[in-house]
Formats: sequence, structure tokens, C-alpha cells
Amino acid sequence: MSDISKYLESVKERFALSSDYAVAKKLGIAQPEANLIRRGLKIPKPELCIKIAKLLDKNPVELLLIAQKDKAPSSAKEYWTLALTAVDVMLHVPKNPKYIPRKVEAIGRELRQLETQTLTYEGAEANAEAVRLVQTAEQSIDAVMERWNIWKKGEALYPNYLLANQEAAKRGVRIRRLLVLTREQMEQEPVVHDAIQVMDDQQRAGIDIFFAFREELERAPTFQRFEEDYRSQGAARDLNAAIFDGEILIFSQSYGQVQLGVVGPPTPITMINQLEITWKPDLLRDLDPAPLFDMTRYVFEYKDPRAFRGELARFKKAVA
Repeated sequence: MSDISKYLESVKERFALSSDYAVAKKLGIAQPEANLIRRGLKIPKPELCIKIAKLLDKNPVELLLIAQKDKAPSSAKEYWTLALTAVDVMLHVPKNPKYIPRKVEAIGRELRQLETQTLTYEGAEANAEAVRLVQTAEQSIDAVMERWNIWKKGEALYPNYLLANQEAAKRGVRIRRLLVLTREQMEQEPVVHDAIQVMDDQQRAGIDIFFAFREELERAPTFQRFEEDYRSQGAARDLNAAIFDGEILIFSQSYGQVQLGVVGPPTPITMINQLEITWKPDLLRDLDPAPLFDMTRYVFEYKDPRAFRGELARFKKAVA
């Protein structure tokens, strides 16, 4: 029996029709045709599918797809089944509350991007997706952050992303994060204080936190290649990137500032405007931040404020 024939049985039951003749009369077709359709030996034409759907208060698209699936060769049936499943989901999405259709639409956009092995998120979704990625990590996270100020209290990644990192560390995920600091930043004591605060927060959350000074990193061919590879992928000028379990990579493509507050003086908050997620094998190979942690000449593990200030004094003397 074909799947479409089940709908003919439903018409028969719904209208208490006792014979193929009565069904045929209801549908406006000949009795032999109704008999063949009911037995699964004939597929109804589109106009008849639409008529059956209306009698059963169903969306005609559902029956049209089922008819196509029934007609398809066995090698193609699975694809029609997949199409029917997708349409079935869409047909049963309620219009209210408005969150539901918008959520389904967002999922649809993600699914359409999957073939490219890349997902792109913008605005608040970019920040939320970064949290979800941390929640899926099982073994390791390696990250490099040049726009590290977004970890400050009151900024976009505080506290949700930091708390997600803390939970990951608790379940045994090893997290290494490298903050890239600049000479200009380190000449400002308030910024130095912010950097120490960020690193202390990370350390307390169970993260292995490292730091480096950009002017020194730039001397290393490894970092030069790393930066060049990221630029070629449209990464933002200030690098923010992380790889999760060695199998999926995220990096920021652009940043922006939003003003928080409609009453009184607004507070500027730095946001990731656009975030790219990829699992392309060649990009995972070329854009993995892990090799940066082996550059012990330029990359230092954060111990405490005193040790950091000691390295900072050395750096300032070296570039004076």
C-alpha cells in the first residue's frame, strides 16, 4: 500500500463512506480510479491531492510531497522522505508565540550553511553561540585573544562566557587562553590593572592563562604566518579565536560598540558583531592557535600580579 492511499482511507472514515463508489463520487473521479488509489496501485494527480487535502483539512503541500515520494524510484525515496520531514516540521510550527517561528527560521538558516562547513552569526547571537560551543567541549579549548577587554566585568563575555568556561574546566576540559597585550596598552596603568583583573578572573575559573606582548610576538615567523592566515579568512584586525577539541574553530570577523542604557549616561559595551565557526579540515590545520603556546620565548604563563609586573618591566625596558 502506498502512503497516499492512507489518506483515501481517511476520507472514507471521515465522511462515513461505505464503498469505493461513494469515495469516487465524493472526489469526483471514476470508481475504478478510486479503487486503484486505495489499493496503492495508482498515484493521484496533483489536483486530486489538493482536493483530498482540503477534505481532510490538511496542507496540500503534505499530500503533494507524499505523492511524489510514492512515485519516485526506490533509490530516490529517502530524499523525498527527508524533504517531507523538513516540510512537516515547517507546517506544524505555530505562529505564536513569535519566538517559535523565528527560532525555526534561524535553525533553517543554520542548516543551509552546513554544506559549506561554516556557520556565521551576528550580534547577540554571535556571543550566545560562543557560550554554546564551550558547553559542548569535552577535552580541550585553545584560544588567543587580542581584544581581551571584552572579558572585563560589564563587557560582553562577562559573566556568561566566563561561567561557561568555568563549568567546562570543572568537567575536565583543559582550557588555555593567550592574551596578546600591546605596548600602547601597557603604558596606561588603568589598562594594566584591567589586564591583571581579567587574568585573575580567568585563573580563578580554572583556565590556564597566558600572556604575550605583541611587539615581541611579531618577531616570530610562527606568529606572522598565523596572523597572515587569519587575515586571509577575513578575521578582524584584533584576533579573537579558539579551537574546541581540535575539531571546530571560531574567530571574530568584526567588533562594534553598543550603548547600554536609555536612562542616564549610557555605558559603552564592546560586542562581537560577526563570528565565524568552521570545521573545514584545512582551516583547522592552518588556524589552530595551539602552536602559539609553544613559543616560550615570547609567551608566558600567568602566575600572579607580581610576576606579571616583573615581565612587564622587562618588556618596557626592552622596547624603551
